[in-house]
Amino acid sequence: MSRLEDEPAAVTIKEVAPARGSSETAPVGESGLSVREVYTQDGPGVVSVDVAATSDLGAGGGSGFVVSEAGHIVTNQHVVEGAEDISVRFSGGERREAELVGEDPSTDVAVIKVDAPKESLRPLTLGDSDAVSVGEPVIAIGNPLDVGISVTTGIVSGLGRPIKAPNDYTIDDAVQTDAAINPGNSGGPLLDSRGTVIGVNAQIASQTGGFEGVGFAVPINTVKDVVKQLIAEGKVVHGYIGVGMFPEGVDALAAYTGLSERELREEYGLPANGAIVSDVTPGGPAERAGIRSGEEQEIEGVSVPKGDVITEIEGEPVSSADDVIEVVNSRKPGDRLTLTVVTPGEEARTVEVTVGTRPEGT
Repeated sequence: MSRLEDEPAAVTIKEVAPARGSSETAPVGESGLSVREVYTQDGPGVVSVDVAATSDLGAGGGSGFVVSEAGHIVTNQHVVEGAEDISVRFSGGERREAELVGEDPSTDVAVIKVDAPKESLRPLTLGDSDAVSVGEPVIAIGNPLDVGISVTTGIVSGLGRPIKAPNDYTIDDAVQTDAAINPGNSGGPLLDSRGTVIGVNAQIASQTGGFEGVGFAVPINTVKDVVKQLIAEGKVVHGYIGVGMFPEGVDALAAYTGLSERELREEYGLPANGAIVSDVTPGGPAERAGIRSGEEQEIEGVSVPKGDVITEIEGEPVSSADDVIEVVNSRKPGDRLTLTVVTPGEEARTVEVTVGTRPEGT
């Protein structure tokens, strides 16, 4: 158990960080807890979040979970966006008004706070999303379709998934699960077999708006850092270099077009790997470092920017835009990044980019 560093002593967040492959990650029903035991242990710490929003947004809501005995509750930012009034309903039926402590659209995380008796506040324990493996059992608790606090089960279907944040930035390393997640589950916990939180349920991939077996949770290791900043400062500062990128890397472009590495190099001046820059923010860190965008060009019927290609960051090869996003998201303003960059048809060069602060409202 550890306390968030910059918070008053009364604000304590329970955390565990088990080693990967420890016996604590055993399947539900074997060495781990049963679904019933997890629900009994953690269900009282999960709440329904009800929102009265501005007239153009209407009313909405989702789920959340208690993280401190001081009354802090984590939910999704999109659940409370534009809220005029927020209230929470505990599993026992008690309702309390809540205030917004802070929200971060770049990670879809928000913290709200209630004034409630100690016996109503059952903080959940935050786990380690980096120690999760594909195939492990998971449990989702929340308020799907506003039917009341419910539990569903499944497995970790995938890891390291990039998902889109409410402000269109990318959230890295999302946990994919086939546990049933429906509208209303947003903001609720995704738990492992010990009953520790490994993610905050946030999205479903669906053509109908209902559960189709592909859900995503914001990884709890991302959430912990965001919660720390929101409780301390009410906002989160993110790194930023000011580039937009073509969604597919050079490798994927080769596979899609059927062109070989040699053909892409000789005909279009592209290196063997890398993320293609589509636009550069004027005056931003990348432009100041000499990174440039370019006009569109057709490659086997695909419109591709003729911008610089980032092939390495800090000496590590780059395969796609997601690699660049992940590194930048892990850095803070003022940090320096060494990039290897290729302008199509030219030799590779090394540039140093000083990470800036992401503009307000993005």
